[in-house]
Amino acid sequence: MTIDEMDVQIMNLLKIDARTPAEKLAGELGITADDLAARMDNLEKAGYIKGYYTDIDLEKIGYRIKAFIMISVLPEDQRKFYDFIQKEDSILECSHITGPFSMLLKVVFPSTADLDTFIGQLQEFGRTETQVVFSTVLERH
Repeated sequence: MTIDEMDVQIMNLLKIDARTPAEKLAGELGITADDLAARMDNLEKAGYIKGYYTDIDLEKIGYRIKAFIMISVLPEDQRKFYDFIQKEDSILECSHITGPFSMLLKVVFPSTADLDTFIGQLQEFGRTETQVVFSTVLERH
């Protein structure tokens, strides 16, 4: 499927607020609600829209510590590592990266003690380096 400018506009509006009523979105775009629904359905089926999520303020629900952890995971340990991270709710993102480390984790925890415990568990898979976030100046979804 190829997308056009209208599809891009739809996705941009949904990024701002995916809960905006279809009639309002269609009106802003100058199309019918049926056309909007068909386009959104096509974008979902083609994988351009992967889902609709709630943006929760993690600090307000007790996750005050955000950190990035780099880890060197040996290729033979990757499957076991992937199984481990799938079970950890505090991991927001895991990326395979270039450089001296093989993985980059974005994590949140209620306290530095919880982060320290997690790093101890993580070190079973390899050497780690951690950066704790003081503040976030820009975050996009």
